[in-house]
Amino acid sequence: MGKNVKGGNKQVKAASSNTLLGNFDKLVKVLPLLFFVGLWAVLATYESAFLFRVNELSSFIFDDLFFENMMSKPAGLLYYVSSFLVQFFYYPALGAAIYVALLYLVYLLVIKVFDLSQNYRLLALVPVVALVASNMQLGYWIFYLKQPGYFYMALVATLLLLLALLLYKRLNEPLRIVFVIIWCVVGYPLFGAYALVSALVLGLYSLVTAVAGRKKLLMPLLTLLVAVVAVCAVPQVYYHFYTSVCSEYLYGAGLPVTQWASSYVAKVEHDTKSYWYNIYVYWVPFVVLMLSFVGLCVCMLFRARLREDSKAKYLVAASVVLYAVLFLWVYWYNDNNFRIENKQNKAMWECRWRDVADYAKDAQIPTRQVVMNKNIALFKLGVAGAEMFSYPDGSSDILAPMSVHLSQTGGKMTYYQYGKFNYSYRWCMEDAVEYGWRYEYLKHAARSMLLAGEYRLAQRYVDILKRTIFYRAWAKEIENYIKNPDLIEKTNEFAMPLQLFCYPDELSVDDSFVEAFLTKNFKYVPEGVTPLYLEVALTSAMIRKDQKAFWYIFERYLNECQPTKLPKNYQEALILFLNLDKGNTVSVGPAFVDKFVSKSVQRRLESFVAKTKNYKGMKEAEMAPYFKDYDDTYFYFYFFIRKIRTN
Repeated sequence: MGKNVKGGNKQVKAASSNTLLGNFDKLVKVLPLLFFVGLWAVLATYESAFLFRVNELSSFIFDDLFFENMMSKPAGLLYYVSSFLVQFFYYPALGAAIYVALLYLVYLLVIKVFDLSQNYRLLALVPVVALVASNMQLGYWIFYLKQPGYFYMALVATLLLLLALLLYKRLNEPLRIVFVIIWCVVGYPLFGAYALVSALVLGLYSLVTAVAGRKKLLMPLLTLLVAVVAVCAVPQVYYHFYTSVCSEYLYGAGLPVTQWASSYVAKVEHDTKSYWYNIYVYWVPFVVLMLSFVGLCVCMLFRARLREDSKAKYLVAASVVLYAVLFLWVYWYNDNNFRIENKQNKAMWECRWRDVADYAKDAQIPTRQVVMNKNIALFKLGVAGAEMFSYPDGSSDILAPMSVHLSQTGGKMTYYQYGKFNYSYRWCMEDAVEYGWRYEYLKHAARSMLLAGEYRLAQRYVDILKRTIFYRAWAKEIENYIKNPDLIEKTNEFAMPLQLFCYPDELSVDDSFVEAFLTKNFKYVPEGVTPLYLEVALTSAMIRKDQKAFWYIFERYLNECQPTKLPKNYQEALILFLNLDKGNTVSVGPAFVDKFVSKSVQRRLESFVAKTKNYKGMKEAEMAPYFKDYDDTYFYFYFFIRKIRTN
């Protein structure tokens, strides 16, 4: 009986072990698929506006000049191919599908190149996660990176390395030395620093495979030595062939060293401390990517031992899963205001103005770019006077290690919509000189010059956009207006900019302070302006909390627009400023107040004033949380929205 029990226990344990082994095998097969499908879903939905903006801040032109310009610097082919792929983010779902498919190809090639068994295939996700993190960490860097097609560069370079390794492992040792030399000589002008790193990995691969196979080490060591010498010498030789590369950047060609140098990082004071403010954390995904291939090479030395250790596969799988979760969680830039800005930008190009305003509701404390985009949308919808101060307001800290200027993140769109065509075009030109022409710059330049009446100049940018895949139709539409200028005033999309374009469009200095410049500029109201201009001027005075300017513009507004009823926020500003003035400079009778200010607005101000008496001696910042039931009023904005940063 005892023997049967023991035998039964052994059978149960064996069955349990087989079940666990079977579940593990299924898990190893399913987890990578879930990872790639989930990644596509997140990119195509949650990050769709980000991908669209990445495309807008890039360019790919089908002409010889564009190709020659790309190839005139080290890593030229990498720039060219990567720029071609980035343009498909115009349709985020399509672009995300291409991006994830190439990541999946990296996964498969890692398995094949390093001969990973079924039990250890999750290791192939290590470089994939590093590649994803290198892009999803960017945030506001997308406005300041100079590398064309940056989003794909590391991915394309990784694919080339794996394909090179696939060929390399089939060569004998003497041919491997020749291959490394050719790879450096040919690869550096095409792939830049990535070719140099690849050469070192090739040399290391030779040494590791020789040690693992217990072969002679002389030739592998010689191969590694040749790789090191080639990496050091080849850039120096090529330096004499390129006039566009400084000697200090020779070994970093294709890497974002010029953007991540200390000169680009201002000493910015932030409201909250975060690792995002340390510039060096941006390099970590690239370091992990390089070390992942070194680690995969080293793992080949322990392949036999790993196969014998039945528990190692569970430890490796758990470690990879933990690494993927933690690394992406830490390096996924998840700033809500940045996401809202990108969603608003996409909606503005698509003329979805109600969506632009509604997105602003999702901000707890918005950036000024979110607020300005919302204000433009409300003017477009004709409800600015009624709704402008009903949304979250403030001046949130921008989560970035450098000083971020609104002129780069949205100034071109803002200036264009407010009829400042020369300012919009000026920033297109300045940023094009610094970062190269991008789709966003070309589009703003084309339509700003169109509405400014500079048709020949507008045609120049239209001709460039006609040599693209996804902007050709847009360019032809603008070209139609160039050929038929009479259609411009009949187009609703151009109505707001044209109505605000009623003054000499002369350039002055804005110091990159877009909102401060605009609100100050609109305070000065020339003769013969449109009703919309007066409304923008009136709200500008309200934003600046300038009572003197408000009364002057308000009188112009009453006389020239002759409204029978004031929008809600205008009523709130009127009754508030009357109470603050106490008849010292402005005196109106009860009939005037009753005509233009509803009883509900008057009562709300009375209750607001009465409530403030309960908090005497407190500072505004301390009082603000107790007045959230008034945060849809101009009263709340006037007293509690302070220290607005308009950089």
